[in-house]
Amino acid sequence: MPLRTWIEIDTDALTENYRTACALTQAKVTCVLKSNAYGHGAVAVARLLREAGCRSFAVSCVREALELRAAGIRDEILVMTPADPDEVREAAANDLLLTAACAEDLTAADAAASALGRMAHLMIKLDTGFHRLGFPCTPEAADSLAALLPALTHVSADGLYSHLGLVTQERDERQYALFIRMRDLLAERGIRPADLSLCDSIGLVRYPDRHLSRCRVGAFLYGVRPSRSEHLPFRCAETLTFRSRVLQVRDVDAGETVGYDETPLEKPLRIATVGAGYGDGYPRRLSNGIGKVLIRGRRAPVVGLVCMDQMMVDVSGIPDCTPGDTVTLLGGGISFGEFADWAGSNRNECLAALSRRPVRVYLRGGRPIRIQDDLIPRMEDTVQ
Repeated sequence: MPLRTWIEIDTDALTENYRTACALTQAKVTCVLKSNAYGHGAVAVARLLREAGCRSFAVSCVREALELRAAGIRDEILVMTPADPDEVREAAANDLLLTAACAEDLTAADAAASALGRMAHLMIKLDTGFHRLGFPCTPEAADSLAALLPALTHVSADGLYSHLGLVTQERDERQYALFIRMRDLLAERGIRPADLSLCDSIGLVRYPDRHLSRCRVGAFLYGVRPSRSEHLPFRCAETLTFRSRVLQVRDVDAGETVGYDETPLEKPLRIATVGAGYGDGYPRRLSNGIGKVLIRGRRAPVVGLVCMDQMMVDVSGIPDCTPGDTVTLLGGGISFGEFADWAGSNRNECLAALSRRPVRVYLRGGRPIRIQDDLIPRMEDTVQ
């Protein structure tokens, strides 16, 4: 079936990045698959990483975890946002490693697990200064946890974790010190979770002496090399290329407008309509010449406003452009960093914004091994 808009995933690069992450630490590497594995397809990426030896995953919410369970992924899955009260029972029934950020999370998990006659396993989230979620790192919070946890007969508090701000080294050092202080406060009260985690992809690279027992690695897997690591001797390869096709080519006179834009053209242009828009994940912020695409190895600037389903580009300098030509939107000559700079964003957002509408094509050795269409599941195929 001809593809209008698709995303190519380089499985060799993905596997190499995972192995590089493992080589950078002695801690457990938990592979983060939130937001559809940063646009790469969570189920397919989980299966690929399992082939490479990964047995620990993390997602943002219970629904993301249940998608993996439904696909047969039985390994550890950490849910990094506390479950909603109406999700706790199903989460416990599916052996998910939950997050507790307050006392209510602990008691809800205990009640749900008790009703099922099983244990709920949790990681306790600490607020070390990121101020998003978690128990404060204070003696009072330690007292509260020490009083509550022994009374919860169906909860196992397996670990503690937090998240670094990663803005300045001084702030990160304060957060690390608070984390260790809270660990010690809890130990003094008889609470000694064995699983300790503070570092994500950036922490993996920046703070090798603070990996503790687990590193939660997401962006690194997908080729988002941590900033200020260029001097370090490892490779972090981009794993994704976002592509579409030219639908139509036309000549537009000066004074005319293109698409929804009201600005008249200053000169005649040859315009190609591309079959992708912000509904596929191409940001509307890249309208009016900010964004560029690649056609036949040459760059073509966006003209007018990016639409939900199409966009127009100036191919006046590409006279041989014809309908059906492949258009590269991201990756493959347009780096993640360059694209993010155009969008006034960061690389993670640009990847996570890729919708489920483009078909995913998984490549090994440059050849397709799997095609996945989330909109028509029966079209999912393994290429021989």
